[in-house]
Amino acid sequence: MPRYARLTAPNLFYHIINRGIEKRLIFRQQSDYLKFLKYLYRCKTKFDWIIYCFCLMPNHFHLLIQTQEDPLGSVMKSLQTAFGVYFNHKYDRVGPVFSGRYKSIICQKDEYLLQVSKYIHLNPVKAGLVKRPADYPYSSYKQYVDRANTDTKILDKRAMKIFLGEDSKKGMEEYRAFVEEKDDLFEYNPVIDVFGNTRFVTKFKRIN
Repeated sequence: MPRYARLTAPNLFYHIINRGIEKRLIFRQQSDYLKFLKYLYRCKTKFDWIIYCFCLMPNHFHLLIQTQEDPLGSVMKSLQTAFGVYFNHKYDRVGPVFSGRYKSIICQKDEYLLQVSKYIHLNPVKAGLVKRPADYPYSSYKQYVDRANTDTKILDKRAMKIFLGEDSKKGMEEYRAFVEEKDDLFEYNPVIDVFGNTRFVTKFKRIN
């Protein structure tokens, strides 16, 4: 499959993935997860972008974001550099922490974006780390399904309506059912570069 050009136009949605070099652990302790989330929050306040979902796994991370005015490359460079410096200093090592260039999958909005969010939030379950996605402490899932969870510093409450709608209580119930009980809307595998209907994918293929 051809590699699509890295586009950083405003208002594009991306599923971002990056792994530790040689698939090594990038989160060895709870403090490492918390530090990454701290840098993620810092980048949210520093740059013009929107974070819809995140999930930090032991040796990689997932983000579902929308670019605004700031280029995606600038945002990711700041985030990964900050964490890389922290990680190397803490564990007395040198060299890259992440496995080269992060992967960015351009995603179509609406149902396709919803499917990507499900994939991200189910990652810990599929990896056998927890039985339910709400049991995993290092993802944004509980913020979408638990009204008692008020920690939305990283996510934008207004942006969350893209999955929950205007009625947050009903939306949370429906989103939980979609992630935990219902079948996938579409087959999704992040080896691709663009995720959407044929017309959407063809649009970016022509750009490439």
